[in-house]
Amino acid sequence: MQVDDVYVPLGLVERKKPSKRQGDISPEQGSELYKETEITKTFEHDAFLEEVLKQKNTPKSQGKRIAIIGEPGAGKTTLLQQIADWISREIDQSIVIWVSLADLRGQELKAYLFETWLTQVAEKTGKAETTKQLKDNFVALFNQNNVWLLLDGLDEMSASSGNPLTEIARQFREGGLISQARIVLTCRVNLWDGSSNALDDFDTYRSLDFAYPQQVERFIQKWFAAIPETGKQLCTALKEPGKERIQDLVKNPLRLTLLCLNWQSGEGKLPDTQAGLYQQFVDDFYKWKKEEFATNSHQRQQLNVKLGELAKEAIDKETTRFRLRQDFVSQFLGDADDKNSLLKLALNRGWLNCVGIDTNRKPVYAFFHASFQEYFAAKAIDDWHFFLNHISKNPSQGTYRIFEPQWKQTILLWLGREEENLKQQKQQFIDALVNFKDGCGKWNREDVDQRFYEYRAYFLATTGITEFKYYSRVDKIVEQIVKWGFGYFNNKKQKWITFTNVIEIEAKSALEQTDRTKAINALVQLLQSNHVTDYTRRQAASSLEKIDPGNEIAIAALVQLLQSNHVDDDTRTQAAYSLGEIGTGNEIAIAALVQLLQSNHVTEYTRRQAASSLEKIDPGNEIAIAALGQLVQSTTVDDYTREQAVSSLGKIAIYNEIAIAALVQLVQSTTVSDYTRRLAASSLGQIGTGNEIAIAALVQLLQSTTVDDLIRREAAESLGKIGTGNENAIAALVQLLQSTTVDYSTRYQAISSLGKIGTGNENAIAALVQLLESNHVTDYTCRLAAESLGKINPGNKKAINALVQLLQSTDEDIRGWAASSIGKIGTGNENAIAALLQLLQSNHVTDYNRWRAASSLEQIIQNNKHRFEVVKALSGYWRLVDDFYDLAWKCAQNMPYSDFYLAWHQHNIVTRAMRSLKKILFTRII
Repeated sequence: MQVDDVYVPLGLVERKKPSKRQGDISPEQGSELYKETEITKTFEHDAFLEEVLKQKNTPKSQGKRIAIIGEPGAGKTTLLQQIADWISREIDQSIVIWVSLADLRGQELKAYLFETWLTQVAEKTGKAETTKQLKDNFVALFNQNNVWLLLDGLDEMSASSGNPLTEIARQFREGGLISQARIVLTCRVNLWDGSSNALDDFDTYRSLDFAYPQQVERFIQKWFAAIPETGKQLCTALKEPGKERIQDLVKNPLRLTLLCLNWQSGEGKLPDTQAGLYQQFVDDFYKWKKEEFATNSHQRQQLNVKLGELAKEAIDKETTRFRLRQDFVSQFLGDADDKNSLLKLALNRGWLNCVGIDTNRKPVYAFFHASFQEYFAAKAIDDWHFFLNHISKNPSQGTYRIFEPQWKQTILLWLGREEENLKQQKQQFIDALVNFKDGCGKWNREDVDQRFYEYRAYFLATTGITEFKYYSRVDKIVEQIVKWGFGYFNNKKQKWITFTNVIEIEAKSALEQTDRTKAINALVQLLQSNHVTDYTRRQAASSLEKIDPGNEIAIAALVQLLQSNHVDDDTRTQAAYSLGEIGTGNEIAIAALVQLLQSNHVTEYTRRQAASSLEKIDPGNEIAIAALGQLVQSTTVDDYTREQAVSSLGKIAIYNEIAIAALVQLVQSTTVSDYTRRLAASSLGQIGTGNEIAIAALVQLLQSTTVDDLIRREAAESLGKIGTGNENAIAALVQLLQSTTVDYSTRYQAISSLGKIGTGNENAIAALVQLLESNHVTDYTCRLAAESLGKINPGNKKAINALVQLLQSTDEDIRGWAASSIGKIGTGNENAIAALLQLLQSNHVTDYNRWRAASSLEQIIQNNKHRFEVVKALSGYWRLVDDFYDLAWKCAQNMPYSDFYLAWHQHNIVTRAMRSLKKILFTRII
């Protein structure tokens, strides 16, 4: 396979200086570690060639000195090859000379060009050696500025000084003619940023990663051009739930190449476990450039062990787990200046890379991808008690990494390790998860389950059996999860509603992450069972669509449900929806939906769902479009059905200029009904995003004196959808806000729309602040203004304080609205948290508003201090459990177990202390 066969152009960024790294990242977005933060400009591939190379538009060298840097496998060599081809084609009289700097082997560049390279040219022309005439012609080419030197792999060049940057800079200075050539070189970022850079006169560009899914899938399609179905299957596999890390990992061209090789050699399958896949990546990565950076098995083993220790300690104790300080790294791998150190080896091999500098201008390192850090950490753990050592009576003395989110992926990778001696340990570990007892009480006086951490441990076990398929009770775990997720709580009391929702949702989520074959079989059995409710069937269909898009068994079961005469319309509608999620391109699914669309024996709602699903799995289906057109023109359907049909067609026509022009014409017409104009204004809000003509037409409606408030309100709402940042739209909404001739509802809509499109706009902010400070507006207006101000000017204290004040209102509606609004804008605000906690514990508030307060707290608490106060309050006031369960669950998911345990039992400690004090006093009195 040739490079051109799979080449996908990459963009580049022009870099100012090395990035300064402070915060951490999520490992699902590990590629963010390598993103430049100090950039001047971003280029698409073709723009870079034209502006930088042809027009010489660069700040330092005017196009004469170009450095392309990046991490290992970023596509630097491939890009340089494409640049060589482009220069030869597009720049007249150019002479392109390619030099792999590793080939110099101690020879200086000028000597290499005039001796080795020129001799090769002479031999190709039939001469045994270079003649004086050939050398003179070569010198003339340099003097005419026609020579381009493309120097690949500066980091692979041997240098007597030990620093290739210093060495090549000296050769450029002393090379005479060489200085007249235009130079484009490639270099790893480790070397470029690793020490004082002698090539500071070079303009520096860094290659960008592939974009997922567009460029990644394009590369895969090119790789598997001869067997396209295999490539399509790989693209589908990457989209499965739980593949977020792999999606991010393969944005790097080398890692994507390794994935394609694995998929091809595995005949359309990856290794059974994530650990198996990463082990294959590790083995393949050591083979890559093994001649340039040779290692023996002892060195690799020693390096892997130390990388594991480094990775484990960083995840466990470092503030930034994936951005690694030089001092911390050196504790495990030695000094980078020591050419025999493991750190030097790790940098050469590319396992660690410099991703910037810290505030002390020391290097900050990162693993090749955060996922590899998690893998190496998993390889460094030999005892499952590292993850869980339960001390039931005193959790503060135990170990509970199973409840710390940063360890979940490492746990899964550990469970997938293939070493035979770990099998019994993995069995014991999952046994411990399944049987974990958290001591927070199984039932309270309201008969509500409080086993927060027991469920979390069980859900982790459910995910873990995907990696350890030899666990002895896999079927039992899947059976229990299906039971919790589908119908187990249906017969419980109404006060369980939130508890039911939380555990059912978590169980369904766990099912999506467990053994797919067993999960699919269990769900298909539910669909086909005669002993479950239609509601349960609908839920099973919904889960199937998430677990395995395109699964033939699942599609067949849904089609069977669609055609059954023994299910209700809601179940049939859910089946139609689920087919829209998993049936893309499936002929049987398409035929069944078309049949449903044409049926006279289903509800209009079911027919609309069939049309919507067809739109997803077979875009442009003529029958679907024709049927929707008939619904729009029909006189026998209700208005809502007609509106839905227009909405479905509107989705097909997004950004369509002809459709927008037709709707603008309707909006401006005075001969159609007000209802038609409102509907046209609404449709513009769906398909006219950013379109100046559409925005102008809606602004005109706002300013018109001949339309009613209903039309004006619809226009304001649509501007809130399509007019983001548009000055005219914002000005018109501010004007509407300040008008005294429009009704309250229209003014409310103007406030709401400003909150969507006015981010950072001074006029919008000033208008909303003026409303908050006014004594002549309603509480509801104040609440809306505060919420919108919080959106366009996040954290605005005036907005938060206004809402806190509204919480004191005696009007329950106002208190409820304020409680909900604080949840949208009050993140981390201490006053907001305190006010919501006070409302939560009040005896003079409705149950619904207490639920709103709990829901908002769930959104705005940020740290363990906040969570501790919330848990402490909840544990001592557990009367209305359905209001609090979600909030307590979220705290349990984000707090160390020992902290939660202490907060949960603190009110008991106080109670016991008071009882003891009373007993002492009573004894003394006697």
